Amino acid sequence: MFKALALFAATAYANSNADDTTGIFPGDDQWKSGTVSIDSFGDDIFYWMFQSRQDTYETDPLVLWLTGGPGCASEVALFYENGPYQFNEDSSLKVNPNSWNSVSNLLYVDQPIGTGFSKGGLHDAKSETEVAEDMAIMLRGFLEQNPEFAGRDFYITGESYAGHYVPAISHYLLNEGSDVNLNLKGMAIGNGLTDPYAQYPAYATFSYENGLISKKWEDVMVGGMKACQALIYESQQKGGKILDVAALEYCQILADTVIGNPLSPKFNVYDIRIPCDAPPLCYDFSQSDAFLNRDDVQAVLGISGRKWVECDTMVHTYLLGDWMTNLMPQVADMLDNNDVEVLVYSGDKDWICNWRGGEAWTEATKWGSKADFNSAEYNDWLVNGTAAGSMRQYGNLHFLRVFDAGHMVPMDQPENALAMLTRFIANDWNLSGEETTEFTQ
Repeated sequence: MFKALALFAATAYANSNADDTTGIFPGDDQWKSGTVSIDSFGDDIFYWMFQSRQDTYETDPLVLWLTGGPGCASEVALFYENGPYQFNEDSSLKVNPNSWNSVSNLLYVDQPIGTGFSKGGLHDAKSETEVAEDMAIMLRGFLEQNPEFAGRDFYITGESYAGHYVPAISHYLLNEGSDVNLNLKGMAIGNGLTDPYAQYPAYATFSYENGLISKKWEDVMVGGMKACQALIYESQQKGGKILDVAALEYCQILADTVIGNPLSPKFNVYDIRIPCDAPPLCYDFSQSDAFLNRDDVQAVLGISGRKWVECDTMVHTYLLGDWMTNLMPQVADMLDNNDVEVLVYSGDKDWICNWRGGEAWTEATKWGSKADFNSAEYNDWLVNGTAAGSMRQYGNLHFLRVFDAGHMVPMDQPENALAMLTRFIANDWNLSGEETTEFTQ
């Protein structure tokens, strides 16, 4: 009932680039920020939307980006991956030529409630059902504030724990939330956790293939992962946070034998090629911490007085019982019953959500064309005439191994990631020729 009330009060204050009178943000990107009330407890969801840089912005699709965690803010991606701005060494900003708003209207959202600039607390989400319900409310409010996007083609993208969020929200919008006036055309999951039962055993495979463990220890892990899968199965069949957390603890402890102390791992778990310089996230995002907590920046964004953190501990803790939830059935249902493109992409140097796990869960997906997908061969994905990855696809399901990228593909391969998005929203899956990345600006 409380969240139903939010439908009548969704519109909140919104700011825009016109409020940046001192030139904090460089370039000429047009943007709008705002919040949408989610419930009667004062919780809300913050968004930051960037207009497409193309002349066709009035008809270009709306692309939603969700960072994972759970509990990590989408501004991390905005400044370090696929957004319009990047940090200079002196913490001033520069324009990112490979921003995803080069070809789309790009919407960053801090969710679940309590993440980033969004207000939350005692009523933070505990399940993907709550996550999806809240996002539907947010999108209704967003359309009230930005009616020009009503009926627009819509794509939901994200990485890491968004492997839970993206299918849950997409499935909800196609069913219970079908009143949200957006035309969902596709969903993309980057290095995501979607089907833990299928993905956890891949830690053994990937770690051995990349010289991180011995053959003897791979054999030990393969045996241990059978017990891990049994615990996951039990938690999924019977439910309950106790079983979920027990499965998570056992499976994660086994996986972590590869990296040693998780607080000081042997390598960067998000990119096995480099050391973990700033545990536990391994990357130094302190520039965003300082920048987004500046009074002048918050005033321009219209959220003065809020505390921004990269990843919120309470949001993370509330969703621990959700970790082992399998979202593969939702993906299968959409593949069988909706005309929605599903892109699963994985940087092949990531350990934490490695490409072998992505391969495993897409192969395990129980949809009508499972056999056809699994028998399909990999083909080179070309960007500017060079193989940038390898793709297996059949029907509306596409699995892409991205070469030489870690967990955050747009950070490691920005030009190739933009080419991937361009292909995705153009629904162009013909790999026989060179991919083009021409924009109309």
